[in-house]
Amino acid sequence: MATVTRREFGRVVIAGLPLAAGLRATPLFGMDNALTLGVSTSSFNDLARVPGRDNVDDVIRALKNVRATHIELALGNVEPPAPNTGPTKGGSAAYPTLIILTPQQIASITAAYRRDVRSWRLQTNTAFFDQVRQKFEDARITVHACALEYNDSFTDDEIDATFRQVKSLGVATVSSPMTLAMAQRLAPFAARHGVSVAIHNQVDGNRAGAIATPQLKDALALSPAFALKLDVGNLTASNCDAVAELRTYQSRVSHVLVKDRLRNGGTSQHLGEGDTPIAGVLAQLRTSARSIPAFAEYDYVGVGSSQDEVAASLAYLTALAK
Repeated sequence: MATVTRREFGRVVIAGLPLAAGLRATPLFGMDNALTLGVSTSSFNDLARVPGRDNVDDVIRALKNVRATHIELALGNVEPPAPNTGPTKGGSAAYPTLIILTPQQIASITAAYRRDVRSWRLQTNTAFFDQVRQKFEDARITVHACALEYNDSFTDDEIDATFRQVKSLGVATVSSPMTLAMAQRLAPFAARHGVSVAIHNQVDGNRAGAIATPQLKDALALSPAFALKLDVGNLTASNCDAVAELRTYQSRVSHVLVKDRLRNGGTSQHLGEGDTPIAGVLAQLRTSARSIPAFAEYDYVGVGSSQDEVAASLAYLTALAK
């Protein structure tokens, strides 16, 4: 098979040519000899948001456009969006101005949103999440895991609410970056609700103290309900062998997040242009006794829309998986 770069796929997709034309031999982004390829919905970061409303319908349309049927659902797509605290245009057409908030104003807006989203989590009933679940089922999209970011600002009641909501969505796994202290807090909730917690590994030595490669063994020992959302891009940026780490923790990996980062703490690149051994990761997943899904995440600076970039990334992964 001729080697096809991610940029070559990108040019085809962004030009608006039918993606399937070059991929007729392989069903896109579903089960293929126990290898499931999909996308994290956090990738669709340029979809318009309406204050106070979810954007699940828009996410489903985007998933259909890129022909993805397996996902990790970012709960941010279900919850009300965070307010925009960046520079905005003001004034009039004749006298336009650029409105830049002060650090104090940003802090106040952020704190108010944090209170609001906590209230939303505590007050929103399960019927809402049942409806969201039904939307994905009707679209024939499988949600393998939900993703959010647990931190010290979460109250115990709020944590409990998020676990109930994940169960209402029909999902058995919630993923998050976290510190070891946060993992200890989450362990009893995972046991009580029967929901697996997939630890999202961060780059070694990160300032937030979030669990990275050296802490993975200790974190997994905290509870049999703990698993790994193995971010092979973060492993590469930590100068780890992503394939070897996948092989080591394979029995505890819930799903793999596919990003292509440079070594030595480097940034994310277009798939195929960084240092992450993506082909080796997919080959290792093929040999796994368990079916472990792999989800692409678009988090680099792309030239097209998020849908363009996701479609190109999925096409690249599909070509490697053949």
